[in-house]
Amino acid sequence: MHHCDIAVIGAGPAGSMAAKYAAKAGAAVVILEEHPSVGWPVECAGLLGEKAMNESELTSSRSRHILRGLKGACVYSPGGFRMDFKASSNRAFVVDRRLFDRELALDAMRAGADLWLQSPVRRLRKENDGRILTLGDGSEVWSKIVISAEGVRARIVRRSGIAAAQKILSGAQVEVPFDVEDPEKVEMHLGAAPGLFAWVIPTGEEAARIGLCTNERGCDLLRSFLQKDLIKRRLKGSPVGLFVGGLPLGPPAATAREGFLAVGDAAGQVKPTSGGGIYPGLVCAKIAGGVAAAAVQEGDCSAKRLVEYDRLWRAAVGSELAIGMKVNRWLNRMSPAEIDEAVDCLSRKPALMRTIEEHGDIDRPSLLMARMIPQLGLDGLWLAKLLRHALG
Repeated sequence: MHHCDIAVIGAGPAGSMAAKYAAKAGAAVVILEEHPSVGWPVECAGLLGEKAMNESELTSSRSRHILRGLKGACVYSPGGFRMDFKASSNRAFVVDRRLFDRELALDAMRAGADLWLQSPVRRLRKENDGRILTLGDGSEVWSKIVISAEGVRARIVRRSGIAAAQKILSGAQVEVPFDVEDPEKVEMHLGAAPGLFAWVIPTGEEAARIGLCTNERGCDLLRSFLQKDLIKRRLKGSPVGLFVGGLPLGPPAATAREGFLAVGDAAGQVKPTSGGGIYPGLVCAKIAGGVAAAAVQEGDCSAKRLVEYDRLWRAAVGSELAIGMKVNRWLNRMSPAEIDEAVDCLSRKPALMRTIEEHGDIDRPSLLMARMIPQLGLDGLWLAKLLRHALG
């Protein structure tokens, strides 16, 4: 049986970052990755904001994972109204998630963590003041603390007694040859997918990732979206790749138990406004790694000690996620006509568009919303009434 201080389940961005910070703090760390390679399968749109890139701590000299930068967006309403904005510099980045994840895993190993591939965790039990993880081949790992970053399925998290996310969406995305209107702008199609929205992310001038997240049956809804005239007439060939996955929204009331922490998608730490989980996942993972290492060194892995993780990550991103859930609820209660009216209204305000271009931030949308309100004038009263109606 292998012994370590901290076992991390999953070598995705959150798992690797938690392992890195725990190892940097002096803990003996093992990352248990179920797949034969890091970064596969891909279950993410691969669009990261500036803050997410900074939180990754990957230096510019190791930027093979960055495919291109994006400066703006085109937002479509169900009835065809559109709102365009474009900054003077990159505000988001299209990345190759396989390369991105592998760089983060390498960083964790440089910090001292061990990575075990093809090591799925089948069972977890408490024994001798620690946790024993049984792997797929029957071997066992004894650890003082387990950090689960196993993703949206989170089987081990559920068995530990931590509740599921409030809501899980169905996501689907294809990579296709495509007539891109502006390779420096992402497209958002509101109302196209109940639950979130549909998107077109350019990977070049003649290729894009087209996907959506919805309440259920993501693949079926994506087929329908690809047949919409605005999309179909710009397709230049068949899809060359299909990626599917779940998207957990709304963290549970607690993400820490005795000897156990949940982080990233496994803890519902995903932005409900955009579906992005990299930024909040990395922020929370650093906290998880630091708290776990300190608890090990203090010899106190109790739930009372580890609840510090809950307190710290909620102070860092909890309010952003809570606001995001309200905005998500608002958008899903709006009728197509109300979305049309909102997009049309906002698009006719040049000062508002400049505010979005100057301060747009997909990682902290609540800060942008606060800056937008003064630009709305009397329309702000109308928007407030619409918000109250949508939130019930």
